Amino acid sequence: QSRLETKVGLFVFIGLVLLATLLIYFSKGVTRFSRTYDLYLQTSDVGGIKPGAGVLMAGYPIGNVTKLMLSTNGETVTMLLKIKQEHRIRASADFVLEQSGFLGDQFVAVYPGTNLAAPFLEPGAQLACPPPFNLQQTARDASGFIKRIDDTARTLNDTIADVRQHLLNQQTLTNL
Repeated sequence: QSRLETKVGLFVFIGLVLLATLLIYFSKGVTRFSRTYDLYLQTSDVGGIKPGAGVLMAGYPIGNVTKLMLSTNGETVTMLLKIKQEHRIRASADFVLEQSGFLGDQFVAVYPGTNLAAPFLEPGAQLACPPPFNLQQTARDASGFIKRIDDTARTLNDTIADVRQHLLNQQTLTNL
């Protein structure tokens, strides 16, 4: 009976090893076993991006955001990106924070630059990234703009009423 237990134990062990291998092989992004290099992306607002978010180039996953660090003065956030070793990025590339769909997951999009002669980024390079599009801020700005237009229209209406009252009154028309 101990021989049967050994065979069952060996079968379960091999099954678990195969399962772990498949999980690593089919996992998205960077795993502990991937050969990677680090890039540091600095921005004034991460827009809710979280560690584990993907880094995509041409829609293809090339890495992950692994860490977010707020500066001591609270003005900037630095994201640590782990990029797979086989995906080299040129210094002319643009990094943009985007989201898939209207309410989808956020990710870092890498747009290769047009300068093919630009050198590749060195591991540990620090780069700047614009903050993501903020729909709420845009709505607030549009609301302020509409209020200014309303105020201007109200002032124009008051001015026209004054002109009518003082220049287009019965006495002025009789004199003309």
